[in-house]
Amino acid sequence: MQRAKRRRLTKPKRRKNSNSVTFSKLTLHQLDWLEWITIALAAWFFIYPQPYDLLLAVLLTIPIVGLLLNGLHKPSMATLVEISTDTNGEDKYDVADFIDIAAWVILIRVLLDFEFESIFSMIIPGTIACIIILSILFLTHKAIEHSTRNKWWIYSSLIFNVSLYSYAGTYAANCVYDYSEPEVYQTEVLNKTVSRGRRSTTYYIEVAPWGHHFDKEEISVPRVQYDELNIGDKVNIDYKKGLFDIPWYFIEGKKKP
Repeated sequence: MQRAKRRRLTKPKRRKNSNSVTFSKLTLHQLDWLEWITIALAAWFFIYPQPYDLLLAVLLTIPIVGLLLNGLHKPSMATLVEISTDTNGEDKYDVADFIDIAAWVILIRVLLDFEFESIFSMIIPGTIACIIILSILFLTHKAIEHSTRNKWWIYSSLIFNVSLYSYAGTYAANCVYDYSEPEVYQTEVLNKTVSRGRRSTTYYIEVAPWGHHFDKEEISVPRVQYDELNIGDKVNIDYKKGLFDIPWYFIEGKKKP
C-alpha cells in the first residue's frame, strides 16, 4: 500500500519537445554549415580565384564571424578544437575549419600570386592584426579550466592558426586592395621555368636586374602570362607601396614595341 501511494504522489516527468530548436543550438558549437561554406569557397579560391577581391574579402571575414558566433555564450576555447585519437593512440588536434582552412588557402594564394619585397616589412602590420584577432578570441571565449586532454596543445594550435590567418590575410589584403600608383621598371626576360608539385604547378619568369634589385631573380606568374612571354622580351615590373606600407611587385606584361 505504501509503495502504491508513493507512485501516485510522484509527478510524471515532462517530455522535451524534440522539435523545439533554441537559438543557442543553432549557434553554439553547431557551425558545421560555416565550415562547409569555408571549404567550398577555399576550393574555389584555390582552383579558380575569380572574382579575386570578393573571394578574398569573404574568406577574410569568415574566421571573425565564426569566432563571434561560436562565442555568443562564451564557451571554452576548447570548443574550437576537435580532438581525435589516431591509430597510434596519440591525440590529434584539429582547429575549426572556418579558421584553419581559410588561413591555409589564403597563405597558398599569397605565395603563388605575390612577390615579397621584404618579409620584415610585414612584421608590424601582421602583428597588429594578430593581436586584434587574438583579442576577439579571448574576449568571446573562456580560458580552458578543466580538460582531460593537453590544454596547452589546444592553446598552441589555436594561436598558431590565428597567427597564420592574421599574417597571410594582412599581406593578401595589402596587395589586393592596394590602389596606389606603381613605380614602373623595365627589364628583360632571361629564362622560363616550371615547378611541378603533387597538387600544383608554378610558373616562373627569370628577369634581369631592375630598380634596386641588383641580381637577376625569378618571379612567379600566371600560366597565361608564362605562355605569352619569351626569352629576350622586354617587360615592365610594377612596384607598389602596399595598402599597409608593405612593398610588393609583379610583372605587368609583355612590353609593346
